[in-house]
Amino acid sequence: MKNLIFTFIFFILSSLTFGQDFIPIEPNVIKLQEQISSGENTEVIFNYLINNYKMTSEKSELEYYEWDKSKVCAFTQEFENGIKYSVFECKEAGGISVDLELPKINRAELMKWIEKIYEVDKMDIDQNVWKEDNSKFEPKEVNPGCYFEIKEKNNKTIVELYCGC
Repeated sequence: MKNLIFTFIFFILSSLTFGQDFIPIEPNVIKLQEQISSGENTEVIFNYLINNYKMTSEKSELEYYEWDKSKVCAFTQEFENGIKYSVFECKEAGGISVDLELPKINRAELMKWIEKIYEVDKMDIDQNVWKEDNSKFEPKEVNPGCYFEIKEKNNKTIVELYCGC
């Protein structure tokens, strides 16, 4: 009887902790704006991750600018909770691409998170809006700016970001 009760309690607790979607820490927009304006690390999502999650790997898959082999222009880094961050900005005047792999996350929570990240460094040209069944957050018209796309997989959620012309 004890084993049956223990098994039942374990099953309930497991479903409560393992069955839930990942909930990201809310971005501190003001702190991120200050960090971006300092000019050191200017990519918002990377600053957000450094502020809120422990790194679990060194930077890997390093690439360097063709015109300056001493400066990294692309890398991948992992953080706690299975978060994986990749950035690429190696082309001259080619913008920046970020791939962010997160544990499975509730769409509404992720949309709020993306909107907060967007607030940090938004452009005045055109305000972003949700399109394509809330899977893309991009300028209303085709303009320079930041384009976010959500891709959901079985056990993870991917956010792709492109900022540029």
